[in-house]
Amino acid sequence: MDGGSGQQTPTDAPQGHGADPWRDFLAPGDSGAFLSGWLAIAAGRIPDASGGALFLRGEGGRLGTAALWQASGEDRAMATLAEAVLRHPEPLLHRDAARTLLGYPVETGAEVQGILVLALTRHPDGARFRTLMRELHWACGWIEARLWEGQATLGRRQADSARLMTALLAAADEHERFDGAALSLVNAVPEHTGFDGAALGMVRRGRVRLEALSRQASFARKSDRARAWEAAMDEVVAQSEVIAWPERPDGRRMIDGAHRALAQDLGAGALVSAPLLVRGQVVGVLTLQRARGEDAMRLADRTLDELRLVAAAIAPLLKAKHDARRLVSGRLRDWAGRGATALLGRRPAIAAGALAAALVLGLPWVIPTDLRLRADATLEGAVQQAAVAPVDGFVAEQFARAGQEVTEGQLLARLDDRDLALERSGAEARVGQARQALREALSDGDRAAAAIANAELDEARAALDLIAERLSRLEITAPIAGLIVSGDLSQRIGAPVTRGDTLFEIAAQSGWRLRIDLSEYDLGLVAPGQAGQAVLTGLPGQPVPFTVTAIAAVSDPAEGENRFRVEARVTEPPPTLRPGMEGTAKITAGRTSLARAWTRGTWVRLRLLLWRIWP
Repeated sequence: MDGGSGQQTPTDAPQGHGADPWRDFLAPGDSGAFLSGWLAIAAGRIPDASGGALFLRGEGGRLGTAALWQASGEDRAMATLAEAVLRHPEPLLHRDAARTLLGYPVETGAEVQGILVLALTRHPDGARFRTLMRELHWACGWIEARLWEGQATLGRRQADSARLMTALLAAADEHERFDGAALSLVNAVPEHTGFDGAALGMVRRGRVRLEALSRQASFARKSDRARAWEAAMDEVVAQSEVIAWPERPDGRRMIDGAHRALAQDLGAGALVSAPLLVRGQVVGVLTLQRARGEDAMRLADRTLDELRLVAAAIAPLLKAKHDARRLVSGRLRDWAGRGATALLGRRPAIAAGALAAALVLGLPWVIPTDLRLRADATLEGAVQQAAVAPVDGFVAEQFARAGQEVTEGQLLARLDDRDLALERSGAEARVGQARQALREALSDGDRAAAAIANAELDEARAALDLIAERLSRLEITAPIAGLIVSGDLSQRIGAPVTRGDTLFEIAAQSGWRLRIDLSEYDLGLVAPGQAGQAVLTGLPGQPVPFTVTAIAAVSDPAEGENRFRVEARVTEPPPTLRPGMEGTAKITAGRTSLARAWTRGTWVRLRLLLWRIWP
């Protein structure tokens, strides 16, 4: 965390057209100049080279153009060849009508770090190709050495960062109490960094309170300078990001008015503040100060990164010590621990644990509560009737479906009358034939024939009346007013129905009842007249009170046990109830202890098991 500038990787690839590439190579101003000088020298040693490009891997392993020599950055053929060599790291030739492209991998260890692509005026073959490979092998050794040097530099920086972090952590943990730890930390900063002073502030009630200043055992908390420190730290809390004055090395602009004012008050050349984050929340701020000087206003590129690492390392430790200083969460807890030691001995944790266990196990047996039996419940209308098919036929039309409210006598559906109309025509024809036969018998004076014709006429009329009655019953109407809870014939138009088939079910909305499926283990505790509450899935915030009215005498096996149907009347129905809603009902079956209410089902099953296995 010093004032030197870090190494930069060039983003805009410079052209190797300098007057003296050897000067760029031997005394480069930056890494871009070195790469450009190297590329110009290496390509210039190849007799047939007409252009070249050096691609290096950046973030995410992607290739980027690092240097160009007599080539354009828009040359897609070179970039495509570099990608191909990256996938298969071996020298690769690509020949077209105008030139030959040669791709050569640059490796460090077993990993490809870059690709050198040269444009050749003649296609190399035989001895010329071997000479070219040898020349490139020696030339790329400089790049590999440069990469190894960069990795070594990175390793040294990481080691320096680790030593710095360890030293500051040790300083922060040197004292048990927060005040001593904070002062030790800010005094250690000038010893281990290139800064001249430091300040630490902790967040309380949304504002930063200055806690420690380097080389000052005490300070006036209400002084103007202390308020200036706190105002600068409040800027960091508001933005939750590192703030550097006069500017950040990465050029990012931040709100730093309070930092500027503090720097003028202190006469500082540079200030940098980092938030102390614990689980994403800012709990404090560490501010570093550098006095005015020749290099005071220039911050290293890696300064912010190292400061973030240090802040992340010391933040949890400082927060824990700061919380321990508070009355309720800190000192009061210590006093409680000392009191417990005095009362319970040198091992209060064991004694307190035993006492707590005894209370946890014993209190539920003496705390009274209601014994409530839980069961699944379904809401139904108190009055519910079905609209059935009166005759055999086919569905012709539907006028209502499930979910609609209907009135008594409202048309719900109609059956097809074509078959019955044909039967009626046949019956009317038979009635006419019987009349004609009767007239002929009467005109002939044949009494016997007249009696037979009269009987056939009565039979034909009866058949016609029956068909007319069936035709009048083809319209299916609502038997009561209410809500259709089941029935949708829209997918059954033209389908046959049989007399007695249930086509619709209608529930009256004047009253509601619950169908409760109660386990046989709880059946003996339930009786008509008991009250309870049900919570329905669609209305979780509105308990529905009910009273048990009847218990069915037959069981219905479900989920591995017998269940008996219990009917209950809803006493105070909410206006939003709908038939078919499901939920959980609890029937109050008396008073008992909390422990017996929890374990009753287990005890019942255990007693039955003992009865089975006891001889």
